[in-house]
Amino acid sequence: MTYTNDVMKRLHGIGIIPAIVLDRVEDAAPLAEALCKGGLPAAEVTYRTACAHDAMIAMKKARPDLIVGAGTVLTKEQVDSAIDAGAEFIVAPGLNPEVVKYCQEKNVPVVPGLSTASELEQALSLGLHTVKFFPAEAMGGIKTIKALCGPYKTMTFLPTGGVNEKNMLDYLSFNKIFAVGGTWMVKADLIKNGQFDKIEELSRNAVLKMLGMHVKHVGINCTEADGRETAEKFANLLQGSVRETSKGYFGSELIEIMVKEHYGTKGHIAIGVNSVERAMAYFRTRGYEFDESTIAYDEDGDAKFVYFKDEIGGFRIHLINN
Repeated sequence: MTYTNDVMKRLHGIGIIPAIVLDRVEDAAPLAEALCKGGLPAAEVTYRTACAHDAMIAMKKARPDLIVGAGTVLTKEQVDSAIDAGAEFIVAPGLNPEVVKYCQEKNVPVVPGLSTASELEQALSLGLHTVKFFPAEAMGGIKTIKALCGPYKTMTFLPTGGVNEKNMLDYLSFNKIFAVGGTWMVKADLIKNGQFDKIEELSRNAVLKMLGMHVKHVGINCTEADGRETAEKFANLLQGSVRETSKGYFGSELIEIMVKEHYGTKGHIAIGVNSVERAMAYFRTRGYEFDESTIAYDEDGDAKFVYFKDEIGGFRIHLINN
């Protein structure tokens, strides 16, 4: 899905948005550090406690690269408070047209909550393209979202409420899911006890599970004279078959023999991921660069294939959707 707003595009790439309840402002900075180090540079700080405003300021100060948003926003006064604290997006549990219109006047992205077709029609009438589906699991989860997408094909969803590490892939595998919201990596007791290393670990585990990275195949550069024979040997070794392509052969689906085009000094390695778009966002936060000229897009406008800019050990590396 193509998002014109930069903040929304970045949140879509991150894929998992931690929903945070903070009781102490002093926990904000170390929490921001833990999330960013764990690969989740986004935070929805909920207005369920009195320190939400100051906590957002502290998180953004500690990690300027963190996308900070305000959650559980119920009133225009809270919208003003959130914007004053530097919030870059607003999330609400329900759809209040007055609050939505106020956010739009203030030019801040707003994601109101809903769970019915009637509310979806109201959201469309307000010009919204992304909504929160809440409480997700209690309202039928991904099955309900897919049913709603039948007549409402232009809407994307941020499911929260009962979403966790075990079921998040059920949601994220559907192309109408903007991102998922969750609390399992930022549980109150972890924050209260100062277990920020654990929060970083849980965040990293969530990201890696979302991406589902694995070696899909290895590409070997070869001469045209030896290409077919080399492919046959690998196919025999790996109990597969030879498949001819426009660039050479596959000797089983694990080994690609490149004879007409060579990528990398020695060859290339294909890394399969659940979402190239989200994998690119993750690797960029870690300082990796991509060869922009190699990006291919799917029908939704998301990247489906890309090469990294630099070789590793003589091999070029590319990402490809599973």
